[in-house]
Amino acid sequence: MAEAPDLLTPAKARVPAKPITAADVRVALRRRFCAPEWALLFEVGDATGARHTRFADAVAMSLWPSRGLELHGMEIKVSRYDWRNERKTPEKAETIAAYCDRWWLVTGPGVVESSDEIPPAWGWIEFDGERLGTVREATRTDAKVCDRRFLAALLRRASKTDDAAVEAAITQRMRDKEEAFDERVEQAVKRRIGDRDQVIRDVEAFEAAAGFKISEFRGFNWDAEETGRAIAALKKSGVDKSYHGLQHAAETLRSCATRVEEALAEIGLSPRKPPTEPKRLKRGRA
Repeated sequence: MAEAPDLLTPAKARVPAKPITAADVRVALRRRFCAPEWALLFEVGDATGARHTRFADAVAMSLWPSRGLELHGMEIKVSRYDWRNERKTPEKAETIAAYCDRWWLVTGPGVVESSDEIPPAWGWIEFDGERLGTVREATRTDAKVCDRRFLAALLRRASKTDDAAVEAAITQRMRDKEEAFDERVEQAVKRRIGDRDQVIRDVEAFEAAAGFKISEFRGFNWDAEETGRAIAALKKSGVDKSYHGLQHAAETLRSCATRVEEALAEIGLSPRKPPTEPKRLKRGRA
């Protein structure tokens, strides 16, 4: 079995951050025995229907003639307890192992304490949570010719693998759509919250400048529309502008009054003085 460089390093020195599961091992095997070099199937029986007596956790077929077109069977164990039970009847694996060129035990850390526990012809691959490491190579054996029962089991599992792949792709697509929708909703909420916060700041600024709070007028015939029109009219008057507002109008009127007074003086007419208030008599003491 040809190994990538990273598979030649034993994984026993690395301790996984969390317990290794069979699903974790299957994911790692998919990365290792991937197309186009390999065809990988899981839970392969020795026959179909009621005639099957044994399942292999995984079967990988080498598809490149240069690699020997070998068939590899695998037993996955992630529990020391399960492995001890398997050791009691190792001959059960022979039902499918007889069709395989090589047979492997694939484990998590701590499942096998010594390679002496493994049957002599078996190989041992250990998964540390990040990568697979070949601890012991499997011995090539004389495999039986695949009969139609085993071939039917392989093809059935291959068809189910296709169905699972399609279902997984659909599930992933739906998950992506849901995540995209959730992201759009989150962005919309953020925009709305941002708009709301800006409105709150604007109201606070208005109340600070006006010297009163809008909430003080609720319940006292508060007419928001009428108040809005009054503010709009005041804004249009330009009272807050230096050159086009009421301040400019006042300055213009004062200038006109000065010129009128000067014209009246030139023709001998004195401008009428504004009436003065009568002086108030001070009351003395009797």
